[in-house]
Amino acid sequence: MILRNLLVSLLIVMSTGCLASSDLVKLTREAFGRPGLRPNWSDAKKVQAVTIYEEGEVKSPLWFTQAHGVLTEVFFPTIDKGQIKDSQFYVTDHKTFVLEEGKDFEHHVHVLSPSRVRLVNINKSFGVTIIHEFFSLKDSPTLVDEVTIVVERDGLDFYLLSNPAIDNTGYYDSASIYQNGFLVSEGSTQLFIESSVGFRKRSVGFVGSSDGHQDLAQDKRMDFDFNLAENGNVATFGEFNLPQVKGEYRLHVMYHFSQHKEIRSQLDIDFNKAKEAFEQSWKSYLQNKRAPKFNSKEEADLYWRSLVILKSHEDKLNPGALIASLSIPWGEKQYETPGAKIGGYHLIWPRDLYHAAMGLILAGDLKTPIDALRFLKKIQYQKGDGVWDYNPRVIPKEGGFPQNTWVTGESYWGGLQLDQIGYPINLFWQVYRRLNENEQKLLRAEFDTMIKKGLSFIQKYGPWSAQERWEENFGLSPSTFSSATSALLIGGELYKGTEAGDSYYRTAQGWLTKPGDNIDTWAFTQNGPFGDGQYYLRVSGCQSYSAVWDPNSKESCHVANSSMRVTPQDFLDQGFLKLALLGLKSADDWHVLKSLEKVNQYIRVKTPNGYGWYRYSNDAYGEDGKGRLWPLLSGEQGRFAVERYLVGNLDWNQALSQVNQVLDSFVKFSNKGLLLPEQVFEHTGEGTGGATPLAWTHAEFIKLLWARETRINPENPFRPFSTVVE
Repeated sequence: MILRNLLVSLLIVMSTGCLASSDLVKLTREAFGRPGLRPNWSDAKKVQAVTIYEEGEVKSPLWFTQAHGVLTEVFFPTIDKGQIKDSQFYVTDHKTFVLEEGKDFEHHVHVLSPSRVRLVNINKSFGVTIIHEFFSLKDSPTLVDEVTIVVERDGLDFYLLSNPAIDNTGYYDSASIYQNGFLVSEGSTQLFIESSVGFRKRSVGFVGSSDGHQDLAQDKRMDFDFNLAENGNVATFGEFNLPQVKGEYRLHVMYHFSQHKEIRSQLDIDFNKAKEAFEQSWKSYLQNKRAPKFNSKEEADLYWRSLVILKSHEDKLNPGALIASLSIPWGEKQYETPGAKIGGYHLIWPRDLYHAAMGLILAGDLKTPIDALRFLKKIQYQKGDGVWDYNPRVIPKEGGFPQNTWVTGESYWGGLQLDQIGYPINLFWQVYRRLNENEQKLLRAEFDTMIKKGLSFIQKYGPWSAQERWEENFGLSPSTFSSATSALLIGGELYKGTEAGDSYYRTAQGWLTKPGDNIDTWAFTQNGPFGDGQYYLRVSGCQSYSAVWDPNSKESCHVANSSMRVTPQDFLDQGFLKLALLGLKSADDWHVLKSLEKVNQYIRVKTPNGYGWYRYSNDAYGEDGKGRLWPLLSGEQGRFAVERYLVGNLDWNQALSQVNQVLDSFVKFSNKGLLLPEQVFEHTGEGTGGATPLAWTHAEFIKLLWARETRINPENPFRPFSTVVE
């Protein structure tokens, strides 16, 4: 073992300079404590989640996030491969205190533009301010942290502690002293960390035993001097070469990534030009994008920020692969198991992809949604791809889509959610109807087989779903029903006059209106515990795979995120709004309005930042086993008010009042980085530890702004889309 470590160290040093005989003892110093603590990930409350915008050749396939004042997950070379858990500064006077940047500072966030933020971390008690501006280079997968340190006292030293997680796992990493910084690798993937001021001292170690945090905790001094830590959960630790006197200091920390290539220093670049190039990249993307009228600067800022966030959630090497979020919900509690990588939300859900693509469509970006359709076409199941076995329902996968996938198309979760087939067809239609005749012909030729296979799947096996839109319960769900049924009606329009088109239309109309056997007889209860007992269920037939869709049945169902069993009537949610939002029912339908009364009375909460809605009663997906409020649901409420206006159920001023209330809540629900969360707490109206940003939430904000502008719900596939109120 010692000989092997010596040889490895010799090779490292030989690549960078001469080896003195006095260094031989040092070169054998391998860190103790392998493999380190069980790896976890970082907090999902991001204030930044972005990449540099690139057109044409991809040279910087790198995405980065920040939370709590520090760098958190960094992704390379694809958007689903995390490479760093976190990286942060430590400060000590070597006598009385050690400050950890993520925990011991006040964190302030300044949004400088739709693509850039400044992090300002202040510790008033010890007179230290650390300012970060992160940007990536346009011509290489390199992340730059431009740091300004303001010190009000003498005798302080500053350190950088980095915890890589190469190839999307904290296991199996190896770290070493390299050139003027650190090299961390696993397989062919490498990370080189360097600083423009260099490091006086450097060490590598295993997290929880020989890392820098443990080192300073002993005596407030850097005593460890290890130069090799292999095959574990590793960390790098360096003391910056800065004067120990008060003053203001500027430095740059660079994180270089590579595969199969030698990594070299890039400290000779012009950092001002590089930062401007990052900013300019997004200006070039946004310059021709459409915008609605705004009621405030806050609305405008959140709109442009949302477009950058949505586009940043697309993989570069797999165009159109739009992930749900550059975060892992409650990542600090997500501990890894060797060989089982955590997907978090950096995966592609066809459902979430549809919503993100809709937001971009409304801003005038059709290229990304078309690329999204191409990605969907690539991952669609074909003949021979197996079955979903929900005995007695055995459903061949052909024509369906995976529940979610990595960017390679490899399935992560294997469930059947009918939304994942209905929404790709809705997305196709939303693109198709915005093209000229020649473009439509080309689009149909490219995706005809995909669309027909999807329609055939829905017609054969719908409207039952093994999962509704929250991926938890099987049966007949109004929200999932809506995505599938609207897809069939779209198919009827696309193939009008053909046997297939007429068949799609008849099936959809039967599900909607067949006497005694339709969505209302399947899912509208008359004996629920809320109000007068009349409302749409979240899901009907959730007792067993073969259960009859009886909305009045009192046979119990399992609540997926808890150990509870409740009757179907105890599941109150607003999924029925999709019946109107996707053009299947009029917004003044009495079943819909009756249900709306119950939802707004029983699962709506007024927070300090505006109203919010639970996904459903008895939800347990959230902190402390309790579901929280989901801002994306507010967007559905706002667009439903517009649908009510369109059928004369509300006048425009009434609808506008509801829409503006929701838009105002979106602005207030956004955090200091103008990122919108998956969930917010009832008592504060601030984001939980769930995914932030959630692309779907940003898309809902965009959709509602355009609904206000045009007085039309843009998601309704059967309404016009181009009317703009002057």
